[in-house]
Amino acid sequence: MPVKPSDTPLGGRYQIIQQLGKGGFGQTFLAQDFHLPGHPICVIKQFKPQVSDEASLKTAQRLFDTEAKVLYALGNHDQIPRLMAHFEEDQEFYLAQEYIDGEPLNQVLANGEPWSQGRVIAFLQDMFQVLAFVHEQNVIHRDIKPSNLLCRRHDGRIVLIDFGAVKQVNTQFFNPQTGRTNLTISIGTQGYMPNEQLGGTPHFSSDVYAVGVIGIQALTGVQPKHLGQDPHTSELDWRTDAPMVDEAFAEVLDRMVCYDFRARYPTAAKALAALQELPSELQAKIPERWYLPGTAPLSPPDIPFPTQEFDGAYDSTLAVENSASAQSGQTLTKPYHLSEATLAAGGRSPTREFSTSQKPKGSTLAVASVLQGLPERRRWLLAGLIGLGALLFMVKSFSFLHPETPVVAIPSSAEAPSPSEEEAPSPAEAADPAETADPADAAPPAEASPTATDLLKQAEELRKGNQHQQALDIYDQAIAHHPESATAHWGRCYSLNQLQQAELALAACDQAIALDGNDPRPFSSKGVALQQQQRHGEALTLFDQAIDLQPDLAEAWNNRGTALMQLKRPEEALNSFDRAIEIQADLAEAWSNRGAALWNLRRFDEAIASIDQAIALNPNYADAQSLRQQIRNKLGR
Repeated sequence: MPVKPSDTPLGGRYQIIQQLGKGGFGQTFLAQDFHLPGHPICVIKQFKPQVSDEASLKTAQRLFDTEAKVLYALGNHDQIPRLMAHFEEDQEFYLAQEYIDGEPLNQVLANGEPWSQGRVIAFLQDMFQVLAFVHEQNVIHRDIKPSNLLCRRHDGRIVLIDFGAVKQVNTQFFNPQTGRTNLTISIGTQGYMPNEQLGGTPHFSSDVYAVGVIGIQALTGVQPKHLGQDPHTSELDWRTDAPMVDEAFAEVLDRMVCYDFRARYPTAAKALAALQELPSELQAKIPERWYLPGTAPLSPPDIPFPTQEFDGAYDSTLAVENSASAQSGQTLTKPYHLSEATLAAGGRSPTREFSTSQKPKGSTLAVASVLQGLPERRRWLLAGLIGLGALLFMVKSFSFLHPETPVVAIPSSAEAPSPSEEEAPSPAEAADPAETADPADAAPPAEASPTATDLLKQAEELRKGNQHQQALDIYDQAIAHHPESATAHWGRCYSLNQLQQAELALAACDQAIALDGNDPRPFSSKGVALQQQQRHGEALTLFDQAIDLQPDLAEAWNNRGTALMQLKRPEEALNSFDRAIEIQADLAEAWSNRGAALWNLRRFDEAIASIDQAIALNPNYADAQSLRQQIRNKLGR
């Protein structure tokens, strides 16, 4: 039976969120477990035995239970997803497994760039460490290939998924005509599967072969189907594609992929030992981490990732896809959240820069909403960077902030008040009315012209009230009175940014910087203008300059994070948002942006908590409210 998100929870506890894949053996879904605290995300695998008679179904059930027990045991290892539950419903079998936040190795290898020897060795050591555990449990994986190896985001370690043994639920079924079970159907993937496995008799060394082939693929940049083969010995001829490889390492790889399984390393543990015994000069070239989260090659933006058919095996990795929303017609590659009105119109909302004393009113730079019109099949959306691995993708509510004018400002010499301003009496110093000359005897007072300071104060009030065109007009008057007022030029830049006049804003900020190169505000505002022009690398430089001038400027840290998200560096962006919050804990924009970055990194629970904090700080924060509602509609929490 087809399972849909609106159906009754599977097994009475798993609410389907969306379908992730479909194939001949069954389907895979993203779901929430409503029996566990916090309703965690998990991956549900549905298996449909290709049999109909009662005896075969009983055999399938027995095999399913046996394999589930194996997966329960294997899940005790940190680099193997945990099996959370298994159950049967309507003669179909289900596995509920841990969701893994990571990137499939086939995506890391997608660009075909050869890796260094040291990196390949580091990968192989990582791989054989977890595979050795599998072999110690007397289990042969049988389907090791790049798409079944997940590069875990938070630590860069390999996670081994999709145990081919589970496929026996579908392939090792009872044959009523012979009275025997079919044990000969091979499980594996051509190119990574050795000859003996094709014949239906896999060994531990069959897994070693597959890992060796992946190592050669990484080292040469050549896919297995394109590797040569010796016509006399059937051995892989790969060395011509890696002429600079060290002989000692080449010999280890050769032994891993020997045609005769008896000549290979018999187990993963033996292969690991061989790698650990490589010469010291090679050992010195091995990096501490072969995979750096967030830096691995990704699919180009806006190019759909090919649909991958679900083959019925375990697969808690969710393939990357950078694509446009078919329904909105908008490219989902910019980390900014459109307001509701802009989303409806399919356009861009104006940029707004916020004062720290002023709570935002749903103002952010534009972006397409990812949670609307979500395609049925899985996607990772790149909204600045990859969205949450086959889950849904969230619109990032990135707010640009503009530093507020200090409450108590020490004016520079160029901005010092004139003597007449200093000598003008304050209202408290006005003469007593009784001593004032009779109005009839006095000449009518001439209307005093506003001073540059008066104009600047008026412009600042208009700016804080989001009356940006009026503020711009007054800033222009202030500059006419006092052309060397750096603060007036900065305010002009700020207002022009709000009015989406980035080119003029850049010129105004440049003028402010030229007048006072020690004020961080125009540097940050210039960065915002550059962001409007999609010049994100240059913007990042400006935000860094602002931070150099004032390391505790929370707004600049927040803006730095938005630039990093545009540059597809979410881990660094998260650090910037964290720093902004450390400096100013009540900065709602930073909390919301932090939630967006966390969601982008697939750290779902933390993302929701961060957005909730933004709303708690500012209940009128429209963008955060809208974003939270979209998540609630999608996840049910």
